[in-house]
Amino acid sequence: MYIQKILLALLLGIVSMSASAQVDAKMKALQAKGFGARNMAAQQADSAARAADNEKATGDTEPSFPGGDIFLQAYLKKKLLHSNVSGKGDVVVSFHVDKQGNIYGAEVTKSAGGTLDTQAFDIVTGMPRWKPGTTNGEPVDKPASVTLHFGAED
Repeated sequence: MYIQKILLALLLGIVSMSASAQVDAKMKALQAKGFGARNMAAQQADSAARAADNEKATGDTEPSFPGGDIFLQAYLKKKLLHSNVSGKGDVVVSFHVDKQGNIYGAEVTKSAGGTLDTQAFDIVTGMPRWKPGTTNGEPVDKPASVTLHFGAED
């Protein structure tokens, strides 16, 4: 009976160590794949740093609306609400942004009809200055485009 207790304790110890080793191995594998909030935050910070380093290295950026895409969408939504134009459709207006952020050379590249096209053109040409695009860190003239959704339900 005493020997059985010793053998049982030994067997439980071996099983416990084996299970613990398997759990440790699985945890290490999961951590390597990004498991855990700290690891995810570190990976996101690394990713953002790599993107910033890449932008610094190339110095190339696209033109952007002041405040970014969220402010562009808010601006367009406000202008579309006050446009008093009936009809549905998407209009794409392409243009260039110069070194100072001015818009020039605007043209409708996807039409939804005369009135909608005219209104879209007027909205785009009336936008405030954009942040100019850059090449090798220097402001340059670059193309951009905006899609306006007339009659879209939010």
